[in-house]
Amino acid sequence: MTQTISGKEVYPRPVQDKLPLWIATGGHVESTVKIAQAGLPIVYAIIGGNLRYFKKLILAYREIGSEAGHASHELKVGAHSWGWIAEDGEQAVKDYFHPTKQVVDAISKDRPHWQELRYEQYLEQVGPNGAMFVGNPDQVAEKLIRMIEDLGLARFMLHLPLGSMPHEQVLRAIELFGTQVAPKVRAYFAMKEA
Repeated sequence: MTQTISGKEVYPRPVQDKLPLWIATGGHVESTVKIAQAGLPIVYAIIGGNLRYFKKLILAYREIGSEAGHASHELKVGAHSWGWIAEDGEQAVKDYFHPTKQVVDAISKDRPHWQELRYEQYLEQVGPNGAMFVGNPDQVAEKLIRMIEDLGLARFMLHLPLGSMPHEQVLRAIELFGTQVAPKVRAYFAMKEA
């Protein structure tokens, strides 16, 4: 939210009265405050670290947005995380390490608070309480359900590696997410609401 664009038309025109914008942040407190005050939906890039940190930010986002006069239904929260899905969960964990290490190691050269990825750190992140969604469809669905419930998410986006994994495997991961993970997650919440 660094620049304002006033008086410009957006095409194609939205079907809603209000353009449905979601603002992304890596979890900076200042960004959370500004987005909450504006009453816009927020998407956190949860690509590492502790989920409890984001839970505190989400509670603050909702509280600040409410204090600014925005209705709770306007204060939606989404998350973006890295991941990889394959039929064999153990193989998914093995296959995803190298492409993830390449990305994290490259980022660590530009960001002083990042460090090169060690395998032990990686295993923590792909584990049940980590920020990455790596495994078979059941493992990923269970972890996603837990995250949605813990953080009160309205939207989730999974970032799959591009270019560093064989194209056929990327297509298969997308297929597994769409045909197995997403239906399991939707069915769980539909049953819970019934």
